[in-house]
Amino acid sequence: MQKLKKYSAVIAPPAIILVGFLVAFEANAIIGEWAFIPLALVYWASIIFVVKPDKETFSDIMKKPQGSIVWRILPYIPALFTLVAFVWGLQVIKINPLYLVLSVIFIVINPVMEELFWRGWLLHELPWGKVVNVIYSTLLFTLSHYCMWGVFSVTIRSSMMLMPLLIMGTLWSISFLKSESLRHCIIAHALVDTFNLSIWVFLNLYIPPVV
Repeated sequence: MQKLKKYSAVIAPPAIILVGFLVAFEANAIIGEWAFIPLALVYWASIIFVVKPDKETFSDIMKKPQGSIVWRILPYIPALFTLVAFVWGLQVIKINPLYLVLSVIFIVINPVMEELFWRGWLLHELPWGKVVNVIYSTLLFTLSHYCMWGVFSVTIRSSMMLMPLLIMGTLWSISFLKSESLRHCIIAHALVDTFNLSIWVFLNLYIPPVV
């Protein structure tokens, strides 16, 4: 039974990705890029179903980081690179109350859900060593963006997203394992979602010039 429980962590990521892809594909056929809303809801619900977090879980992942200050700074490196896209994007996007509210909701919830699953839960539940666990988690984290959000977003399914996603997944995994806390990973993830202008990217209202 213990062996089966361990390998369920191997199956969970592709299962969530498959469900997300099907939701995104079907919703995109009906409501176009607004498919990001039902996708986000199903994605977050799937994570909650798998992880089954409680108050103690959130307290644990947000506890004071341990070890060197390096592991607290490391997660913010990807955010620094996305800051350039944010400054440029603000000059070309149209901000209205609806997009702003949706953006705030996404930025508050998504980083918590994704870090809770891809780092906080998965890296401890996978049955291999730390290095292989990080590689598997990072590869599936990267694939999830292409197979789910990439269904309707021109930017996210572009090849330019590959390296940033791999770097983010790797750095955030290392930071979590070294500091034993997701506090800075979640904050950095929220900054990346903010600087990437996620809602505008989902709706293809903002497509960076390098895409």
